[in-house]
Amino acid sequence: MQISQKSIQYVLLLLILAIGICAYEFGYVKYIEKAASVKDECKQIEAQIAELNEKEASRAQWEEGIAESEQKISEILAKYGAGNTPEKSIMFVRGLEKATSATIPNVSFNTDNVIFVSPDVDENGNPKVEMDSTYIAISYNTTYNGLKRIMDYINTYKERMNVNSFSANYNQENGQLAGNMIINLYSVKDADHEYTDPAVPGVKLGTDNIFGTIDWNKVTEGE
Repeated sequence: MQISQKSIQYVLLLLILAIGICAYEFGYVKYIEKAASVKDECKQIEAQIAELNEKEASRAQWEEGIAESEQKISEILAKYGAGNTPEKSIMFVRGLEKATSATIPNVSFNTDNVIFVSPDVDENGNPKVEMDSTYIAISYNTTYNGLKRIMDYINTYKERMNVNSFSANYNQENGQLAGNMIINLYSVKDADHEYTDPAVPGVKLGTDNIFGTIDWNKVTEGE
């Protein structure tokens, strides 16, 4: 059977058409899709670069803001003590008596409670900042003006504290106030706070009753 020249031309035309369709579907279309994907990826990268450039342009402003914030935090934390212990509280109460001319016959102490820990930790896994609180309960005898001086002394003390509650009973015979007071004490543990035992002048090691041997006239606030 002979195939005519015209039939051969039709067959070749169909082959060329099939090759063209395959080239379009599996070549050109895939190339267009890949080009579009690369173009979208380039747009995303360009957007990220623009965002980073914007952040870089604001770097100095951000660093200044961070430095100012850290300075403010340091100033705030500097107002807190490095721990509270019974001996330290006793020295505080003695300073309170001397500054206000009040009499404080009784003091009771309590243990620390953790009220805040920072999410940042040091190389040992400990929080970089920990804030604790405790309280002391005192009884007092003083005048009305003396009670105001007690409040002023606590409110302006060099370490953070505040009055939780207090009671006051007036004695008409001597014009004195007598009552009880609970004082909240706060402290901070961080790299800048290191607790040191208060110095108690006149007390030697091995003394059975330290309070009977203290020369309170030599004890001043901060010692």
